[in-house]
Amino acid sequence: MNVDLDGEFDTAASADETFAFITTPEKFAPVLPYFKGLDVKDQRHFTVTLEVGVPQIRGRADVDAELVESQAPSRAVYVIKGRHALGMMDSRMTFSVAPKDGSAGARVVWVTQSVVSGTLASLAQGILLPLAKRQIKSLVQAVRMELGGEAEPAAPSLVSRGTSSLRGLFGKSTGSAR
Repeated sequence: MNVDLDGEFDTAASADETFAFITTPEKFAPVLPYFKGLDVKDQRHFTVTLEVGVPQIRGRADVDAELVESQAPSRAVYVIKGRHALGMMDSRMTFSVAPKDGSAGARVVWVTQSVVSGTLASLAQGILLPLAKRQIKSLVQAVRMELGGEAEPAAPSLVSRGTSSLRGLFGKSTGSAR
């Protein structure tokens, strides 16, 4: 199953600081969702241990990462191979970092192309993409916060959206009746 995702986010840190964070496993790995451990082999190779799976099927996975391209401070490309008893994941993740126009900070554009296979992919096919998107969003939020960025505003809850709709419909507050 192919899982291709992309996005962008802003940081308050400079492009140099942002690039250094993204390419330093000791800084970047601990903010990964479900992080359990890190084994740095050299400047370009490391293994991250993560707790992975879906709520009913969980386990640890060792994820081998190799920094295959590094053009400081603008581009970093990782090749990632994850193995779990229930499946495998092979990915290529690209980060492009640039100074923000007209203000301090940096903009990070990221792209990940992954192939997920095995029992976990077949069992969780319907929820794998939404789960991956949620994990990536969590990771982006953690990186943004580590680099001095602002928290992304929370999406309005169903109740607040409903209350807002009622206000619009009736043109008044939906507070308690008098």
